[in-house]
This record gives sequence, C-alpha cells and structure tokens, in this order.
Amino acid sequence: MIKMLNLENLFSLFSPENVKSDPKTYLDFENQPLYYCGMWKKLILNHLNFSKKVANFFAASNGEFDIEDIREAGKFVAFNRAWFYINKLDLNNDDHILTILSYSDDEFVATLEMGIKHFTSSEEYEKCAKLLKIKNISRKS
Repeated sequence: MIKMLNLENLFSLFSPENVKSDPKTYLDFENQPLYYCGMWKKLILNHLNFSKKVANFFAASNGEFDIEDIREAGKFVAFNRAWFYINKLDLNNDDHILTILSYSDDEFVATLEMGIKHFTSSEEYEKCAKLLKIKNISRKS
C-alpha cells in the first residue's frame, strides 16, 4: 500500500514565527555608476588584448582573411558595447560624478581618449561629447 504525502502536514511544521526576517538590503550592482565605469574600461582594454591575438591568429592562417577588416569589426563591436555602459552615467547626478572621480586612473582616462578617437572617426560626435565630459571630470581627481 502506498501512502501519499500530505503537504498540509508537511508545511504546517514550519510556522511563520520560525522564519527569520532578513534585514539586509542587497544592492543591484549592475545598476551602479561604478559598474558602468568598470565595464567601459574592461571592455576596451580586453578588446585591445584580444584584437592582437585575433590578428596574429588570422595572419598565420592561409591569408584569405583581410586582417584590417577583422580589426575594424572587432573595434566597432567593442566600442559600441562599451558605450552601452558608459552612456548610463548621469553627469548631473552627484553620486555618478563622485564615482567617476574616485574610479579615475590613467587607464580609465586612456580608454576615454581611445573612445573619443574611435567615435570621432565614425563621426558620432554626441558620443564624443559625453566621453569628453567624463574625461574632464576624471581629470579633476
């Protein structure tokens, strides 16, 4: 004979008094200015490293690939994906400005300069303007 498990009896063992309330608040890190700055820098720097490796790989291949086209495609993808993050910075928000000031270092400024150069070459001047504002804020640190 098979007896079925009575779920009501099972769940009645756990009364609401036994459940601890968790007073902790968890921050969604992906929606923070530090994350936006970090992802910008990480994507650009990783692109530089990966681009060299890909170029060397295809250069050693049979030569059917245009290495410059591969570099340009990778650059386009990397900078536009990085823009997705850095564009979320609100330059009118004091918390975002303080984050830029505290996060800023030579590598971050260098990636901003690379972004300005990239978006200037593709005539995306609105993006250049925002990157320049971020660069100017980061230089104040």
